[in-house]
Amino acid sequence: MISPFTPMHTRAVLAAGGGTGIDKAHLAVLSATMLQIAGAMGFGAAAFGKGFRRFSVASLVTMLVTGGLGATQAGDLGANKPTPWGGVYERTSIGVYLLWMSVLAVVLLRASGHAQTRGQAA
Repeated sequence: MISPFTPMHTRAVLAAGGGTGIDKAHLAVLSATMLQIAGAMGFGAAAFGKGFRRFSVASLVTMLVTGGLGATQAGDLGANKPTPWGGVYERTSIGVYLLWMSVLAVVLLRASGHAQTRGQAA
């Protein structure tokens, strides 16, 4: 992951005009990551039946909507203005992706035939 090499400057630094190319690189990496996540969700949706497809579409829509809502506050962040709900939008977007990954892991485990019900001997 390249994201640790493209840290975003703090709100105060951005407001003081201290932003650099690293901030633009951060946004480019974020955009590329979102495209990869959307692709993974699309492939997962196509591979694992109707229920997981619906869950994947709902997850993708939720992730994109909350990510988009957060992105609308980018200008206010750089101007050091209040960004109400920005943290909630960001964490919701990330949390939905992590939940999707967890459900995908369960689906893959069941599909592999290695999942065991309670009480079964290993």
